[in-house]
Amino acid sequence: MSLNVPSRRLLKSAASPSSANALVPALQSLSIANNNTTTTTTRSIHTTSSQQWSLFSWGKQKMEERKKAREELKQAELARHPKRHTQEEIIARVRGRLEGDSIFADTTSASKADKLAAEQGTPKDWATEKAEKQAAAERAGKVTAMGISLVKDHMLRAVDPDPCSRVRWERKMVIRKLQRGTNPWSVEPKAERIARTERKLVFKTHQLPTSVKKLVHLSRQIRGKTVSEALVQMQFSKKKMAKEVKTELLRAEAHAIVTRGMGLGKAAANKETETTQEEPVKIQTKDGKHMEIRDPTRIYVAETFVNKGPIRGAEIDYRARGRVYKMDKPSTTMTLVLKEEKTRIREHQERVAKKLRQGPWVHLPDRPVTAQRQFYSW
Repeated sequence: MSLNVPSRRLLKSAASPSSANALVPALQSLSIANNNTTTTTTRSIHTTSSQQWSLFSWGKQKMEERKKAREELKQAELARHPKRHTQEEIIARVRGRLEGDSIFADTTSASKADKLAAEQGTPKDWATEKAEKQAAAERAGKVTAMGISLVKDHMLRAVDPDPCSRVRWERKMVIRKLQRGTNPWSVEPKAERIARTERKLVFKTHQLPTSVKKLVHLSRQIRGKTVSEALVQMQFSKKKMAKEVKTELLRAEAHAIVTRGMGLGKAAANKETETTQEEPVKIQTKDGKHMEIRDPTRIYVAETFVNKGPIRGAEIDYRARGRVYKMDKPSTTMTLVLKEEKTRIREHQERVAKKLRQGPWVHLPDRPVTAQRQFYSW
């Protein structure tokens, strides 16, 4: 005997507990017989409750149960994090800020923001609160319009970030100065004495549209001259870059006067220089040129040197037989070292003192004979 029962229909009917209990005894009494054999075998049909079917996703929960479970999860999440905003609230706040009456809605006054918050029943936006705090700070004079703090402690931290190390360095410098002043055997180094008594400016020009080979001639032309003489040379020069060098000389002179206090006349000179330099001083430069100096604070060009800059571009150079070469456009900078005439006076005095220390030249100097041998070295 054979039994033909659709499997889906059987499982659906077995899913409900009432129909399954009614069909169990009838289905268990049936036997599946093999046509070739006479023996009969019985097999019990396994039934599963609806709760177990739902665990394996073979059953479907109702929409109401799912919604209820979601609401319970949301309430539990809100109970754990009461201040956390949901995604819908964030979207609503952003849309409200973008859809305002004007683009200046974020910078409204505190009273309007309070009224809107009271009417809508929502907290004030963070941008509005930030604008209110900044406006209050500006009224109090503590913050600028750009948001920079004007509080004294904040400004001190910006100017002096590490006061402890600054105090240690100042203490070290004071101790060193006192030791050198009180110790009779201590001598101030020459470099420190020159840096303390003389002024100097190193000025670098902009990138000039020329080559080193062309600009070096103008550099040698103004070296060793006073600023006024160098300006006259550049004014009447036929070189194309002479105008640019003249402009850079004027900028360097103004920079030296403003930042270093150079070239301010005898009023700015030291007292010792005022007493000794009343009459013009005659000196000889290291190039052998004799000159008189009436103002020791006059600015002159002590050093000039030219450096190669980046390539500005390139041009095509057409040659014979259809050949083409690349022609680069160079750029060059000139560095000017400006000093006062006091430096030239000191250098002249040092050269004279060195010559006096050497004494007169003798053809055969009287020096001790050493390392004598009994025989000729050759």
